[in-house]
Amino acid sequence: MLRAALYSRSAQTDARSQSAGRCSADEQTLHSEPDQRLKIGYVPGFADENAYVQRTQDALAHLGQVYPLSPSTRSLWRMLQFRPGFFDVIIVNWLEHKTANPATGKLSLPGIIAYFVQILTFRILARRLIYVRHNIYPHHAESRCAPALTRIIDLSERLYSATATHSGHFPDKHYIPHPLYYEQPMMSKTGKDRHFIVFGRVMPYKNIEQLIDSFPVDQLLIVAGPCDDQEYFKRLQIAAQGKQVEFIPRFLSEEEARELVGTARGLILSHADDDMIVSGSFFYALSLGTPVIGVKTPFFSWVQQALAVQGLTVIEDLQSIEAALQQQNSPPAEAIVCSARQYFSLATVICYWKKLFLQLQVQG
Repeated sequence: MLRAALYSRSAQTDARSQSAGRCSADEQTLHSEPDQRLKIGYVPGFADENAYVQRTQDALAHLGQVYPLSPSTRSLWRMLQFRPGFFDVIIVNWLEHKTANPATGKLSLPGIIAYFVQILTFRILARRLIYVRHNIYPHHAESRCAPALTRIIDLSERLYSATATHSGHFPDKHYIPHPLYYEQPMMSKTGKDRHFIVFGRVMPYKNIEQLIDSFPVDQLLIVAGPCDDQEYFKRLQIAAQGKQVEFIPRFLSEEEARELVGTARGLILSHADDDMIVSGSFFYALSLGTPVIGVKTPFFSWVQQALAVQGLTVIEDLQSIEAALQQQNSPPAEAIVCSARQYFSLATVICYWKKLFLQLQVQG
């Protein structure tokens, strides 16, 4: 599965023009020869179920030679094949996941130690170390452990050369656009279907149960994605009784995912907790020209203020979902993809990475 304030008109225009002007990308970027002298380590190196990793590595391959590196602590010994300073830059994703115990959600002392050991190891191997922060704290963490984990991860940022995120609302971090998964709208003979969809792993933090409770009975909702918590899944099934809710509790093939999301009237993002920065499902829907309905988050507020992305409807809470479906912003698929490409195309992603490398004086 592929792994989602009101401004005056003049202020919105100014903000959008500033955002669009930060990095000028064109087709020449995609066809330029990479600097093969630049050695770029990337963590995690291989993620079969995560197209984001592949798309990002595709972008970085235009800037140098990409070396896939394992995020596993047990694989540290393999790093001995590289001399100190071998890499010009190493880019790290999701390494902080191990700071919380995956079974209990509590702080993991061995995981925290391993996290810092890995950072220090990467610092020895690379001239520059970049942390891409996808979450404020791990999704699976207990809520009462969230403040401590946030402080630990904030502290760890001091060991990196720079921290990047996929949202521009952080003034102290470098903005790198999240890549689109595709850059052409899905070709469908029948157009959009009548269903709405929740897409991705089914987990309690996504507030799907609350969405089902508020979802109108005359609309069809498909919840597609595996669920490891069977008790939670049973609660969802009970909440869905008497409503048009269909579950597909498994990984979807790429073809199935494209069909379900690409023909949906809208993809719904019901998660607005403090841990998430952006959702990959948002970019997946835009890639296919599917409208998105999302509960208000700092990221969505920034998108509305700074970017002219079409097809996004933002609601204050899940209790507003019925009204949102009736007043949904649904431009043509081609218009959604065209607007998304302005900000999240592969050429734009390459341009932003190149700009960050120049700022950090990353050179071969």
